[in-house]
Amino acid sequence: MSKTWLLVADAAKARLFEIPRKGADLAEIACFANPNARSPGQHPEHGRSGRTHESANSAHHAIEPHTSLREKHAMQFADQLRDAIQQGRIENQYDQLVLMAPPRFLGMLRDRLDDQTRKRVVAEVGSDLLALSPNELRAHLPS
Repeated sequence: MSKTWLLVADAAKARLFEIPRKGADLAEIACFANPNARSPGQHPEHGRSGRTHESANSAHHAIEPHTSLREKHAMQFADQLRDAIQQGRIENQYDQLVLMAPPRFLGMLRDRLDDQTRKRVVAEVGSDLLALSPNELRAHLPS
């Protein structure tokens, strides 16, 4: 009998479930938290973006970082979740994987999976469903 894991996540928190046989309750097997998820997206020391001078005139422009601090923390959290589900695959704890996350974080997570883990993904749900109960989550699972 095949085992299926369900990862429900956003950039701040994630819950990992095992989906038992049809009709049975989802069994939560792990919970993850990203304490840095709610940090502001600005430089932590002064709360403002850096400034630069235009050499041709006296105009000042804010330097926008390519990746905000909040996004870097989300990427680190996605890496942590990737490590957990890849370890589960290596240990043969599941055969199939379902991912549920808001579209942006879902893409971030998907991009981090190795090929062997990606092959086990049988469904993706691009919605923020983290606040739902296990019974409510089951209703959002694809058939």
